[in-house]
Amino acid sequence: MMEDKLDINRLNWHKSSYLGHYDKDCKYYEGIRCRCQKCDCSFVFTPEEQKQKFEIDKVYPGWLPTLCFSCTKNWNTLNENILGMECRWETERNELALNKQFLSQWLELIRTAQPYKKKQFDSRIGMILKILNK
Repeated sequence: MMEDKLDINRLNWHKSSYLGHYDKDCKYYEGIRCRCQKCDCSFVFTPEEQKQKFEIDKVYPGWLPTLCFSCTKNWNTLNENILGMECRWETERNELALNKQFLSQWLELIRTAQPYKKKQFDSRIGMILKILNK
């Protein structure tokens, strides 16, 4: 069950002097409403998620998530697939440069990833298109 508020322990922040979303007198994390940059849905950055991010992961306490839970899950899967393609490319470049199916699949994954606005893929897209158009 989620709580409405959780204690802030600034000593666990990367730098305890950061204020982030909270003034120096604030004692509790509270939900922060955000908007997903992919699907444009509103979602809440929960106190539990903030405590994890700021005190355990040591992320700057002014950081906000840019994707909702569903889009984050989809992005992680998509990014994992793209990284797998990039690993294959690094180890099998000469063979894969002749494999139009591989290049087309890789290009499709990257184009699917662009609306998530998490990475810039322009140079990778340019490279793949150049090879495909040979």
